[in-house]
This record gives sequence, structure tokens and C-alpha cells, in this order.
Amino acid sequence: MLEYLKGKLKEISPNYAIIEVAGLGLRCLISLNTYNNVKFYKNSKIILYTFLHLKDDGMDLYGFFDPLEREVFTLLNEVSGIGPKVALSVLSWLKPEEVVSAIATEDVKVLTSVPGVGNKTARKIVFELKDKVKGLAVSAEFKESLKMLQEAREALSTLGFSNEEIQKALNELNTATTVEEIIAGALKRFAKEG
Repeated sequence: MLEYLKGKLKEISPNYAIIEVAGLGLRCLISLNTYNNVKFYKNSKIILYTFLHLKDDGMDLYGFFDPLEREVFTLLNEVSGIGPKVALSVLSWLKPEEVVSAIATEDVKVLTSVPGVGNKTARKIVFELKDKVKGLAVSAEFKESLKMLQEAREALSTLGFSNEEIQKALNELNTATTVEEIIAGALKRFAKEG
């Protein structure tokens, strides 16, 4: 199996990245999380941790910003009925740490915020992966950050915003350090759109 690719980022889009390695341009399907972490490194050397998916009509190479994201992707693929497209969708919508935390705490609501993941699928993910995610490292700092995001998510939901609107707003916030700042930032974003 290919562990990682190390080479020059030649092309990048929200769906894929082309990495030049030894004169070959390798196309990797990527999540929005990976895209947001590498988009500013065009024509620079980067490392993408990879997952090679073999299927009847060919193969797809998936690239991830860090090993945790790849591990979560691999675990999601192990769930019956969840393929690479749904797994990539989950990682495009939620950070890997959020997925691990949602599974570990059996928070189905976070998983159902992902388009295409219904209640039944979210429960299946939690049921099949609950014990497997215990070994994955999530820092205490990130756990506190997730707690703040969850509080903000609940407050915004109470105000009548949809899960999709909330997640889009939260994905764009980078500097908020309190629940109040997160909510204020999201409300400003909603006001710009409205």
C-alpha cells in the first residue's frame, strides 16, 4: 500500500490534488479539510497520506493532510454500507477530531449534520466504530474546542438555523475563542448572506 506521497503540489481543487512525484502527476481525491490545509502550498512540496481504493472498474487514490484523517477515513470505510464517497463527505463536513469525538460520545446529531448521512447511517457508524475510535488521539484542547462548538451549534439551532447553514458558518470561523465569539461570527456570516 502507498503510505504517503511527497512531492510538489501542481494543481489543487476542493475535490482533488495533483502531486508531482518523480516526474509523474498523481491525482488524489481529497476532502475539504485537506483542501483547506494545503490550498496555499501550490508549487511547493507537501506530503499527503494516502489510501488506495481498488474497485472492479479501476482504482482511486485518496490523499489526506494528516494520518488521523486517513485513519478516520479508513474506519468509516469499514462500516457496512459506507463507501469512500460517503466517508470523504463526512471528512469534508467535519474535522477528523469531530468525527472521532461524535463517535466516542455517541453524538448522532453531529453525524447527521453531514449531507447524505441520515439517522440510521449515523447510528450504524457509532455502533460499529465506538470501540475502534478509543485508541485515536484527540487532545484535551481540541475536546474543549469541540465542546464550545457544540454549545454554539445548539444555540444557533435554537435560533432557527439549519444544520447545513450552521456547519458552513462554523467551517469559516478560525479565530473565535469563546462560545459567544463563535455565535457572533456565525450571525455576522448569516447577516452577510441574508
